[in-house]
Amino acid sequence: MRYHKKPFVLGEITPPRFHVDDAAGIKAQLEVEGFVCIAECLNAEERDYARDLLWNHLGGDECSQMTQTRPVGWKRNDVTTWTRGHGDGLMTSTCHCDSMWFARTRPGVIAGFQAAYQEQDLTAAFDRMSINLPTATQNEGVLQRLASTNHAHGRLNMQELHTHKNSYYDERNGAPFTDFYSIIPLWDMNQGTGATAIVPGSHKLVEEIQEMRARNWEVEEDVKSSTKKDWWATRKWVGEGEPDEDAEQFTSLGLTPCVTNVKAGDMVIFDTALFHAGCAAADPTGVTGNGTDQLLRAVYIMGMTPTRLKTSRELHARRLAYELDLPWYPDHDHQRITEQVFSQHTSQGGDVRSVRQFSEASPEVQLLIDPTFTRANT
Repeated sequence: MRYHKKPFVLGEITPPRFHVDDAAGIKAQLEVEGFVCIAECLNAEERDYARDLLWNHLGGDECSQMTQTRPVGWKRNDVTTWTRGHGDGLMTSTCHCDSMWFARTRPGVIAGFQAAYQEQDLTAAFDRMSINLPTATQNEGVLQRLASTNHAHGRLNMQELHTHKNSYYDERNGAPFTDFYSIIPLWDMNQGTGATAIVPGSHKLVEEIQEMRARNWEVEEDVKSSTKKDWWATRKWVGEGEPDEDAEQFTSLGLTPCVTNVKAGDMVIFDTALFHAGCAAADPTGVTGNGTDQLLRAVYIMGMTPTRLKTSRELHARRLAYELDLPWYPDHDHQRITEQVFSQHTSQGGDVRSVRQFSEASPEVQLLIDPTFTRANT
């Protein structure tokens, strides 16, 4: 009798929720699993206010001079208006929106990162939100996402599981510790709504996983790829494209990919080496989630790092980037960003107009952008 191997099915995990004051537990969970869920970093009142602020941005009621592409005319009570100005997914215009800065400056969020690093003095990355919409919007971006949900190369019905090891502050630039970033959903996030998939424990086996993954791809080494489309064009999946083939890169090492189930306002902090990916909604209509006339998912993506790693020039550039409405992603070349900002800002001889003034930001915001400037001027 011939037995067939049971196909791999991507399951869901509800991680244990740690209190933000449990610094030892948070640190231990990060070391063992590579991620930790911290309960209510946004409490119910903060969460609801953050939602209101987000809709001020989506509706175009804040900072109309923002330079980033943003939604146009979205009305909170009319899902059919969520079509203009932006599609579905990462929304760069949220980098400096009021909702994002409100969330970054919450005591629970900062305390969570302080517990992870075991350090108090931190600066924030200028990252963005990911906004996913229900099918009722008929937003072109939503339709494109649905059309590309089923992949022909074993990617477990999600984006490519990947690691950010050596992309942030790490041993390359003398940082003797692991770097962290986080996500915070504004509404409950799970397999139905679409969520972040992770591979617990994979942060400890990055090289082994990459060796396994290399067996599944034929790569044209001589072809340079400058775009994501070009990158995929240089790679050919070796196999039938079954989910088991992708999962085997992890399961053969005793690891299991899974989708996270996270409550609104909780913060999940990741070791940057942990393999993870965005997983499409099992119910893109929203019927079983927040509703067909609500956002399918809205997630803050955040990074913080110890201030001691920043040079004075970089801190100055961060102040200017805030004024120019520019992102400052934690996994990009910080030196390159610094020089780009200096070349653009009018105070340094550039010709790009500021949309806001750092000097007018709240003390809480200033502290997360450049705490040395704040201290020197108080």
